[in-house]
Amino acid sequence: MFGSLLTTIFAQYSHIKKIKQMKKIILGACAVLFTLASCQQAKQKVFELAAEQVNKQCPITVDEMTRMDSTTYSGNDNTFTYFYTLSGQADDPTMSEQLKKSLEETLPETIKNTEEMKVYRESDVTIKYIYLSGKTKEELIQVTVTPDMYK
Repeated sequence: MFGSLLTTIFAQYSHIKKIKQMKKIILGACAVLFTLASCQQAKQKVFELAAEQVNKQCPITVDEMTRMDSTTYSGNDNTFTYFYTLSGQADDPTMSEQLKKSLEETLPETIKNTEEMKVYRESDVTIKYIYLSGKTKEELIQVTVTPDMYK
């Protein structure tokens, strides 16, 4: 069971690779817009558009137990949020705390070291990951990664 949990934990990060090509397009658009207009309003618009583009691709199967359902961006607090649904062994409230702890330890490093997340780092975006139960639709895990955690 613990081996399955570790597999699930590490699979959470595969979503970055699975949507890498889509992110390259979005990040290219972000780079152009950031170059043309560096004001805060323009940056907010870029992240709003990025969320819209990702949502057009959703739902995205990350692995056999994880599905990305949607994303949002809030300019009010400069937060990009990913919403996931867990199923199978990962959809177990008794394992949630263990999974949350692992995500809290590894997500900041993943954001810090992943090229696809560079635009988020450069704009000091807070990134929130919310995992819902596929069975109950209730929130199982919420992990928030702030700029001070990945810089």
